[in-house]
Amino acid sequence: MRIHTLGPAGTFSHEAAEKIFPKVKVIFDPNFDALFASLESHPEDVGIVPIENSLHGSIDEILDLLYESKDVKIIRTHDVAIVHSFGAQDAKKVTKIASHPQALRQCRRWLKAHFPHAEHVPVSSTAKAAELAVADASFGAISSAKVLKKSGLTVIAENTEGEGNTTRFAIVSATDHFPDLKHTRMTVVLRPSVDRPGLLHALLTPFKVYDVNLTRIESRPSGERFGHYVFYLDFLGNSDDPRTQKVMEELRTLAEIKVLGEW
Repeated sequence: MRIHTLGPAGTFSHEAAEKIFPKVKVIFDPNFDALFASLESHPEDVGIVPIENSLHGSIDEILDLLYESKDVKIIRTHDVAIVHSFGAQDAKKVTKIASHPQALRQCRRWLKAHFPHAEHVPVSSTAKAAELAVADASFGAISSAKVLKKSGLTVIAENTEGEGNTTRFAIVSATDHFPDLKHTRMTVVLRPSVDRPGLLHALLTPFKVYDVNLTRIESRPSGERFGHYVFYLDFLGNSDDPRTQKVMEELRTLAEIKVLGEW
């Protein structure tokens, strides 16, 4: 088994991978599309991807990739506290600040207070941001203190994220590598067959009727046409649970269901 994660080395996904699988070889993919393509081609491999942040919610790119993927599913999750730092060659020369889009959002208040006029430059990873700051003194980088120091940058500020910043990382694969692990949650996507008044109420009613705890719901564009949405749901249960089975039976009369994982 090989572990795929977002590269280059030093990303928070890389740190999460090392915590979850400390002795397994890590393969760095340049972006999440490439990572999922690798997992589709090598079903024995697993990937570590961020799926939700405590401050800014779900990682839309990962939700879309799970929905689009034929075989890759969530098989386990792991929560990691995220601590961001700001580094640069010289803070006085910084006019642009680079980082992964999620990191820029998580540090928005700090950036507004300390660099209100700096241009925000989204890049593929926090580690990539450090590389930019090394190459160009006009760039500052939001990354981990470890990566900033290793890159030779000055760590100007630590703990630049919001309070309680935690990211849930998903272990994703086309193969369930934890068949003996008891699954307590499911993630599904509902694609309604028709749009009508009261549809959302009808979709949620089975959870109330069968006493299944719904822990997250959000809508995302289906990509088919303007105004057409699919619904992502997390809930407590698993495919072997009779109450979950009843909920799924009723939902299938209203929508097409894709299970994104049990974990």
